[in-house]
Amino acid sequence: MELYVPVILNICALISLCLAYQNLRMTPRIIHPNSSVWSVPLPKEEKNAVFYLSPQSALYVGGEEALYRLNRLNCTPEKNYKIAAGSHTCKGKPYCQNHVTFVGQLLGDLTVCGTNAYNPSCWRMDDERFQKINMTWTEQLAPRIPGANYNILITGNQTYSTLPRKSNNAASIMKPIFRMINGTDPLLYTGDNLMNKPHFVKSLVVEKENRLQDKILLFFTEDNSITRTTEKRVSMVAQMCKGERGSEKPSTRYVFSTALKSRLICGNKKAQYYPDLQDIYFLQGKTGNVIYGLFTDAWNHSAVCSYKTEDIELAFSTSSLFGASKKNLNIRPGTCLSELTPEVTSDEASNFPELTEWIWPSGNQEVFQTLTHYRRIVVDEITAVNQESYRVLILATDNGTVHKVVEQNDGALNILELRPFSQKGQILYLELEQREHAIYVGTAREVSRLPLDDCTAYNTSCVDCIQSRDPYCGWLQGECQSILTTKSHRILQNLTQGAMCEQDAITQPIIGDSLAPRTDVQVPRKTMYSLTCPAVSNHATYSWKNGDVEMECCMRQNGICYLFLERVTNPGKYQCLVQEMATEHVILEYDLMLPNNATRMQYNWFLGFTFLLLTVMQHNALL
Repeated sequence: MELYVPVILNICALISLCLAYQNLRMTPRIIHPNSSVWSVPLPKEEKNAVFYLSPQSALYVGGEEALYRLNRLNCTPEKNYKIAAGSHTCKGKPYCQNHVTFVGQLLGDLTVCGTNAYNPSCWRMDDERFQKINMTWTEQLAPRIPGANYNILITGNQTYSTLPRKSNNAASIMKPIFRMINGTDPLLYTGDNLMNKPHFVKSLVVEKENRLQDKILLFFTEDNSITRTTEKRVSMVAQMCKGERGSEKPSTRYVFSTALKSRLICGNKKAQYYPDLQDIYFLQGKTGNVIYGLFTDAWNHSAVCSYKTEDIELAFSTSSLFGASKKNLNIRPGTCLSELTPEVTSDEASNFPELTEWIWPSGNQEVFQTLTHYRRIVVDEITAVNQESYRVLILATDNGTVHKVVEQNDGALNILELRPFSQKGQILYLELEQREHAIYVGTAREVSRLPLDDCTAYNTSCVDCIQSRDPYCGWLQGECQSILTTKSHRILQNLTQGAMCEQDAITQPIIGDSLAPRTDVQVPRKTMYSLTCPAVSNHATYSWKNGDVEMECCMRQNGICYLFLERVTNPGKYQCLVQEMATEHVILEYDLMLPNNATRMQYNWFLGFTFLLLTVMQHNALL
């Protein structure tokens, strides 16, 4: 046994050294113990599933020749529809079915679009039946094969798409563009010079009081053709006026004359830079409109940056165009007009669409950076008990879990990991329902609805509840409750490290030495022995104490804090302590006792008698 002790102590030292250098704030504080029961399985695996949350009462999931309707509140199945491909001649090809790629409200009807055996088509629901739509633009709502990269934006009665029109020459290669496919004339599209082999991430509309100034923002990554940096691919944002009329120039009459683009930077000038945009979320919050971007680097480490919409608009309205020679135009490129854009202005925007100035994040730094690989992001905003607004970032990891990160005055804090699925799988869908403060999550096999104000993860004690720093949760009447459903002003939160739990067993059952659970243990002499206690919080420091002597090591593994003793030479009281947010309390207490001589004699007599009995039984068996 003595040979293992130095090894254990070295491991302890190594763990302490590693923890000292890690950013523990971005490690989930705790893992929800009951979240695996929340998921609902799909009838079959849908590797290219698409999702649509209806404003009414349903969540729709589109798959291979199928559309599933789930109850919005608990994701339980309601009805399955079969949407098969029409007549086709593609038998034997890999995607000779109808893979649903779009579900949504279009022209007042629930509309479903799919690949339709390489002949993209759309159907609208009519009294629980789907009728095929015979419109020329429907082919631009679905790709020919599932899994293709494209973007669709529906705003009011206008629909935009990045999918190309069907070409008479099947061999021709069309450059991806952003085009209005349905709405009020003119049906504008972006020019050939705006994007270079783009991968589309998201598009959105920023509305202004003067509707003429409404902007469309298109987020994408592209090949780095203007070598101002060394990255092969760069993240970009393009801006165009939603209500523009086009150019005076006849040959470009239907080209967006206000479309410009700029580099979207996540990082800062002194630290690591994250070049690859993964996802975008537009928060129309109480304190202003903010765009959150999720980025990764070459090692799949992630960072989140935020951008005020007015800062983006300011850059597009003041920056010069990179490489442009005409500096003093009467109408600068990108200006929203009620009439046609002058030809000289539209030509300048078309020839030099990139801004000289880049779009930097708020405060010129990221919200946080982490070694975790995130794929999707949504952001909620909530007013806590202290009447301050907090932004809560929900992020989907690479292995099917969900992290809950709160923006605090002292920086972002990862407070919770949720495991909503019974099987690991890549998250294909993450959406926030702001009115309900709930998120909907989906993989190829399962769907889940998670209320953000579920406080059961912190319901062990008052200390656990308020130390969670979860703005949705507070302690009241002996349990951790949602502040959304509990309107009492007496509910206790500790988001700024000011509130304290009362010193009594009802509101704080494990505070103080006298109230900690105690166990009497009789241990053998000169034998290695281990003690354990729960270590739930990854943001806390756990330690052991023997009487008044601080122990050197706490081995943590799988939510357990271990203390290994080479031999018990100091019997008596051993306490497991936790320190977090400037408070310390005892979790468990052991009273170790050594056996006296009489006990050892009884023990040795029992071992001898047992050995004799086993010998007799073995002898009888041989006979």
